[in-house]
Amino acid sequence: MKQLIVLCAVFLLIAAMILQIPLEMLNYERKHAIMFYVNNAKEMAKQEGCYTDEILSDLKSNIAKKMDINISEIIIGDDTTRIKKFRPDKFDGGETIYLKVSVPFKNILAANNFYGISDSQNKGYYIIEEITTSEKLRSN
Repeated sequence: MKQLIVLCAVFLLIAAMILQIPLEMLNYERKHAIMFYVNNAKEMAKQEGCYTDEILSDLKSNIAKKMDINISEIIIGDDTTRIKKFRPDKFDGGETIYLKVSVPFKNILAANNFYGISDSQNKGYYIIEEITTSEKLRSN
């Protein structure tokens, strides 16, 4: 009888860990897709010289569609470059383009109630920061 009780407890612990594997795979796939969208936006911003409202709205809508969240939940950092920067002849740190995106992630831990973690605590933000140089040329 003692062995049955121990077996049940061990089985519950193993079941909770086994449930985590598919959730990790799903979260990894979502993070990978978000990075794909961010890199696409970065490449467009390099050509434009900054992150335009159109680039940022496309980025937010793509991420929201993939994550199945509301667009208003995605936070674009205040220090994101929105003023045109131009390609210098040599490196100048003042001509870099910066982006910061915070995407909410829910259900980080499978079987969170089993571990005593509430649904309100089982979430966080995936924060991406990108820095690149402008490729926009000054027109003479």
